[in-house]
Amino acid sequence: MPRVKVAAGCHPHNAAHYDAALEEKLRAWLRKPDVVALGEIGLDYHYDFSPVADQKRVFRAQLCLAKEAGLPVVLHVREALADAWEIVQDEGIPEAGVLLHCFTDTWEALEPWIEAGCRVSFGGAITFGNADAIRDAAARVPVGQLLLETDAPYMAPKPLRGQKCEPAQMVFTAERLCEVRGADDEDERRALLLATQGNALELLDRKPTAWQAGAPR
Repeated sequence: MPRVKVAAGCHPHNAAHYDAALEEKLRAWLRKPDVVALGEIGLDYHYDFSPVADQKRVFRAQLCLAKEAGLPVVLHVREALADAWEIVQDEGIPEAGVLLHCFTDTWEALEPWIEAGCRVSFGGAITFGNADAIRDAAARVPVGQLLLETDAPYMAPKPLRGQKCEPAQMVFTAERLCEVRGADDEDERRALLLATQGNALELLDRKPTAWQAGAPR
């Protein structure tokens, strides 16, 4: 499957297990030419499966590794955007890019990330009945920084909520995004959805970095 691309990273849920040996394994994965991003990494205070101190330590370490490798990062940040933003400011935004994956917060929390040039992706949550704040954020993001995603196998969109999520269900999420963006006719919808696709390809459909290309296989 030559068009399949991969992201590799230590999720915040597993941060307590991140040590030198795991980092060396991660480095080996990142050397592979079909790995196009470091992720999901970040902070998750909702489940708190790893201590916050470990999550922050590992987030910082992987931001540094992403910059060394020349790869973008895919961030999982839940109930922790302020702390994540502070860490990203301290460590510096990777030049290859930042994607806030499966965004479910407010525009006010998102705005500094957007001003810094980060990208953001929205999944099935924008279709949920109680998701006005998420839809408001999706309506405000500049089109050049906007992506769609499934977050499969989770967060299936309405009217399929509760089912296992899969890529075919993206049509419902895309339809809702068009509504909140005011893309009313066929040409506007097509332009918007092609833009989100182009943004994803620009960020993730990439050739090996110099770091990857120069490393022994």
